Amino acid sequence: MAIRVVFFDCDGTLTKVKSSWEYIHRRLNIWDNHADEYQMLFREGKINYDEFCRRDALLWRGLNLTDVVEIIKEIPYQEGAGETVATLRGMGIFTVILSTGLSFLVNRVRDDLGVHMSLSNDLLVEDGVLTGGTAINVQYNKKGYWVNKVLKEKGLNRLASCAVGDGEGDRDMFDAVSVSIMYGSDNNVVPSSVYTIHEGPLTKVVEIIKGHSGDNEV
Repeated sequence: MAIRVVFFDCDGTLTKVKSSWEYIHRRLNIWDNHADEYQMLFREGKINYDEFCRRDALLWRGLNLTDVVEIIKEIPYQEGAGETVATLRGMGIFTVILSTGLSFLVNRVRDDLGVHMSLSNDLLVEDGVLTGGTAINVQYNKKGYWVNKVLKEKGLNRLASCAVGDGEGDRDMFDAVSVSIMYGSDNNVVPSSVYTIHEGPLTKVVEIIKGHSGDNEV
């Protein structure tokens, strides 16, 4: 069955920075001995994802939204990201971003590249200032929920779907689609991944979608 919808991760896939959360922390010089400790606690299973995000966001309480947006503007796109999305749209494929990253970045990527739809996580703002609160719409490694929801709304089954991610938190998304593509060489290979693009522009995704048979290394 032809692919009708493609789900993209954002951080590390459509953009070159693997975590917009970490990027902001590092730019504000609050990663070491602060946010890095929260990440360690989360990865060790000592706090859940909501608590991890809550602690992260509290580090930014009181920051002006405009300052955060300016930092996010520094994050570059992956080579070939715009061409990839444009080509898929030209093929009549519906495109979706599913990201545990920040909506300030994801919405920019969606609009700049012309992606049809996006789902991500929000930092709460009042009067132009970050409150330290969050709205978590996409849970870590729970993107499959949104894949299934979008497919149902579009009247499609998993055989018509593809997912592209960098392996970090994308396993559930990969498991929910027919064709999964892991992009990048510096991640642990996800067992359910069908195709792996180790290097080169993101446009290689289009090659796979046009004929997803043969070798699983590109």
